Amino acid sequence: MAQTKKHIISLGGLPGSGKSTVRKILAEQLQMNSFSTGDFMRKMAFDRGITFDEFNALIATDKSIDEEIDAELIRIEAGEDNLIIDSHLAFHFVPSSFRVFLSIPLAVSAERIYKDSERESRKSVGDVMSSVEEAEARIQARIDNHNDRYMRFYGVSPYDPSQYDLVVDTEKMNPESVAAHILDAYLAWLAA
Repeated sequence: MAQTKKHIISLGGLPGSGKSTVRKILAEQLQMNSFSTGDFMRKMAFDRGITFDEFNALIATDKSIDEEIDAELIRIEAGEDNLIIDSHLAFHFVPSSFRVFLSIPLAVSAERIYKDSERESRKSVGDVMSSVEEAEARIQARIDNHNDRYMRFYGVSPYDPSQYDLVVDTEKMNPESVAAHILDAYLAWLAA
């Protein structure tokens, strides 16, 4: 039986690939609401009074935190429409969405995240880096954490592009071009 399609685009991919920026562009262009599990998690870390790295270490051993995040995605799948999601596991929990994977080489990801580490939402939970090398090490640790955790809990890797409807390499594309490419593919997916 074919999966029902909703007017939802879920953006997954590597850290620094542009998920947050592209989510905002698409939400504005399509006049849709948006949801970011990264922002949701940063708020959870802030509410607990810990840094984002401490939160990621905690979440690796405390499945109840993942269950809280999962519950939000399950709620979205059950009752939302007209939404752009930035989430590593939306492809899994929101199968009715158009699932997009944004890829980028780790070194480019580290440069982007290092430059973005001054953003207030990152500063408030200590998610800042003092160098590109530190950013790369922390990104690799986050990727390893995700792969280990999601394989143990769900039997999936959020970094396996074969699980997505579209894969976009964002290394040499600006966010507007990435959003335009996704929008074209999304409209074709809806029409199919």
